[in-house]
Amino acid sequence: MRETKQFSMSANGDRWALDTTDGETVVVHTGNEPSGGHQTRIPLAVFLEQSVGKPEHAALLQVLGQSREQVEQQLQPDEIETPSHRTAAKYLRLGGRRLAKVDDNIVSVRAWGDDPAEAEAFWQTQVEPLDHRKREEVFLHLPSISDQ
Repeated sequence: MRETKQFSMSANGDRWALDTTDGETVVVHTGNEPSGGHQTRIPLAVFLEQSVGKPEHAALLQVLGQSREQVEQQLQPDEIETPSHRTAAKYLRLGGRRLAKVDDNIVSVRAWGDDPAEAEAFWQTQVEPLDHRKREEVFLHLPSISDQ
């Protein structure tokens, strides 16, 4: 399925749109009519890297609803282990049973049983004290309720 969403238009008529086809998202730049209206397809990560400081970059971030740092973090290779991933992995190795719940972009955890004492102590000392955003990052590395 193909979905296209225009996110910026310059004063001279150039347009930028997100084009998603089969899960792959690219930025489509369409030149203005006087220049021939030529289209260029740019991978999203490349566009975000090359267009920093330009109005179309800011417009894209606004459409995505994220800061530049959040987008760049998501575009990093998966093999880089983050502190939140390490924390969640250790909790699970200790036998932790909490599951992540994401509903309408609200991230929380649910537990239907008691954690082993060591996992519970780890959760209380290493996860609970984190600020809201960092706790949510840990939650997102836990198994999801929807996967159960």
